[in-house]
Amino acid sequence: MRKASAVVAVALLVTLAGCGGLGGDTAGGLFGAPSPSIESVDAPESLVHDERATVEATVRWEGLASDGGGGSGGSASSNATLDPVRVAVRVGDATLLSENRSVPANGTMTVAAAVDAAALEPGEHELRVTVGEATATRTLVVEEARPATFTVSDVEAPEGVAYGENLSVAATVTNAGDLAGNQTVRIRYGTGASANRTVALDGGAEARVSVTFTDVRLDGGDYPVVVTTANRTRERTVALDHPSPYRKTTLGLYVDDDAVDRNVSEVVAAATGYWERTDERYLGYPVAYERVDDADDADVVLRFDRVDRCGVEGNDTRYFGCADLLVDEPRTPMTATVDPRISDAEMNATIIHELGHVQGLEHGEEPAGLMNATSTLATHRPLKVHVRADDGAVTGPVEDEVAAALDHFAARDDIAGSDGFSWKFVDSAREAHVQITYDERGDVCFADGGGSCTVEGEYYGQQDVRLEELDEAVVAWHVGASLAPVLLEEVPPELTGDAERREREAWPQ
Repeated sequence: MRKASAVVAVALLVTLAGCGGLGGDTAGGLFGAPSPSIESVDAPESLVHDERATVEATVRWEGLASDGGGGSGGSASSNATLDPVRVAVRVGDATLLSENRSVPANGTMTVAAAVDAAALEPGEHELRVTVGEATATRTLVVEEARPATFTVSDVEAPEGVAYGENLSVAATVTNAGDLAGNQTVRIRYGTGASANRTVALDGGAEARVSVTFTDVRLDGGDYPVVVTTANRTRERTVALDHPSPYRKTTLGLYVDDDAVDRNVSEVVAAATGYWERTDERYLGYPVAYERVDDADDADVVLRFDRVDRCGVEGNDTRYFGCADLLVDEPRTPMTATVDPRISDAEMNATIIHELGHVQGLEHGEEPAGLMNATSTLATHRPLKVHVRADDGAVTGPVEDEVAAALDHFAARDDIAGSDGFSWKFVDSAREAHVQITYDERGDVCFADGGGSCTVEGEYYGQQDVRLEELDEAVVAWHVGASLAPVLLEEVPPELTGDAERREREAWPQ
């Protein structure tokens, strides 16, 4: 707090108007010495905290007046017999001016003093002008200094931004207060990223702040770009364009699995995960799936049910699944149906295939194997194979023979409908695309002798290659002969029934 007795800087200006003198007898006339009167006080009603101004008062002595034409040398100082007067200007307890003045010859005096609001406390003050016995007062208000207040204006941002592009935002921040200050300016867009900038400004000053958000990835729609200080917030709208037909990345997935006799959550997660990993490569836009509990909240509904018909094809076709094909705009919701009787391996491939349709892919598009209209052993990568024996565990030599046959196909470059082949052993028929059953007795293929044949496996649409009453030395050949018609574009002679025993034992060397 400033002391009330602080002395304010004073500037004094005295103007003597006129140059004529008065007769001595007038000054000391019948009515005695003339007295001053303050005719006017020119002063501001209020000052801001750091403003300076001049207080000016006009004083007259009645009975003293200029003769207008100048007087003789003696009469020019006829008021010299008057005593000097005390002149003072005060604001509250602060004295702006205090001195003795001679009474001017023409009877008019101007008193001026400078007032500096910075030397005064905020609030109302009495301004008092005193000349001799004459006094005039006014009220002077010193306004309190406004604290630093940061406002925002001129927010600049593009009207629209494409998915993955950069978003640049700029705004003007102004300190509308009187005092200097610093604040943190926050710039954000939608529910996405935000950036902070620290800005220091004197009173009345302004600055331009800006930020560039890189690789903007939000769902399509209009988003607010918001610039905020501690005192003000301004925003504008930016349209974000998403490349997905759904105009967003995350799709709500409702799974109706009441018809499945086992838990297939991991199978579904693996299928949706495939598209989440390969979305940009095959779809050209990002996708993610999130399970929802209500079909009304879903973008895609995955149902498990038997599929007897799909599209315009006849009923003699065996279907593993069927789905809505996305064309232009998605339905609400899009639906995919998968047969619950197939193995987990086939189910995974089928879900991937049907989700490809609800994402806009047609048959024959990449990924070619998974989006083929017909599912074959050649389209799976890897082909999952379960080897079992009817009387217990499979022996090492039998498993080695099966592996040798599969490795032979993996090394070939003429796989039907695919640009390559790979395989892996799995522990159960549920996990497999194909079963291979080794039966030392066996009567499924031939009632009167050993051999191999392909029959229905444990799951709908699954093949079971049965090897019955065979020497271990020819297991590889029988596996190769059983798989060649579905894996190769043309079956080589050595894998036909015409092959001799010696050739069968030597194959695939």
